Amino acid sequence: MKPSLLQAINDRLRAARHILVVTHVGPDGDAIGSLLGLGGLLWDQGKAATLACEDPVPESYRFLAGSELVVQQAGNRPDLLVSVDCSDRDRMGESFAALEGIPLINIDHHVTNTMFGDVNWVEPSCASTTQMLLELAEGLGWQLRPPVADCLLCGLVTDTRSFRTANVDGETIGAAQRLLAAGASLSRVARQALDLRSLGSVRLWGEAVNALQLRDGILWTRVTRAMRQRWSVEDRETSGLSNFLSGVREARIVAVFTEVDNGDVDVSLRAQPGVDVAQVALRLGGGGHALASGLTMKGDLDEVEQRVLAELHRSLAEQETRHG
Repeated sequence: MKPSLLQAINDRLRAARHILVVTHVGPDGDAIGSLLGLGGLLWDQGKAATLACEDPVPESYRFLAGSELVVQQAGNRPDLLVSVDCSDRDRMGESFAALEGIPLINIDHHVTNTMFGDVNWVEPSCASTTQMLLELAEGLGWQLRPPVADCLLCGLVTDTRSFRTANVDGETIGAAQRLLAAGASLSRVARQALDLRSLGSVRLWGEAVNALQLRDGILWTRVTRAMRQRWSVEDRETSGLSNFLSGVREARIVAVFTEVDNGDVDVSLRAQPGVDVAQVALRLGGGGHALASGLTMKGDLDEVEQRVLAELHRSLAEQETRHG
């Protein structure tokens, strides 16, 4: 991290009286870990900070300290907005993206980030946004309490699938070691965030697996509202299915289409090494990484599915032609 960037972020954080920290819709472990981790760090510095996400905190991450304090509405107007793990402004959600005239710090690690902040700290080489926040805390001399270290470790563990993704390097492992030294529990974080799920979720996964379709290297399935209601699974509580399906040898790309209660369709994309799904996600209003991206679209499930699959087939054909 450049010293000038560290100084710019520190100056704005110190000058702010009320900070609003926001993460993306359909939050994953890195989103919630970043939100709660930065919130905990700011509270420890005596700052007034509100933590917000347009969608509720998923059950898998409610074990993290401060999760019960996350709000879904902006409330009082802040004098500084900090976006964590959002690749573009719209990913903050409609109510937060509409906030105008407030200085914005954009902290993210997605290669598709659109540099939408007044201050942009974007590090695609980092395995998670929480890894960046650890660097921020260390650069500013902030001490880490164990509950905050757990939050930051959650982002690392979930975004790397327990340190198994291709972007894991010595810096990633070193960050994890420092979080463990600060009191984080790897076993607790990994079990809570990755392993535990309800019986209803497992049954829903079974139904979604039975509905799998494969064509020309693209594997996809859907999770409808009716399926979630049948198994009493909360809105947006289907995370992990696309990661599981990415292990299918015949699939070069995996897509999971999930109907959520507000009428949107969440699309989770995964790819095998050598294939890039990030650009498709970006074109359709989402973002992410080459091997793991996502987007949210309004509309009928059938229509969204057809549009996304057409883009994926076109993109895969172009990549195969380009790389021979």
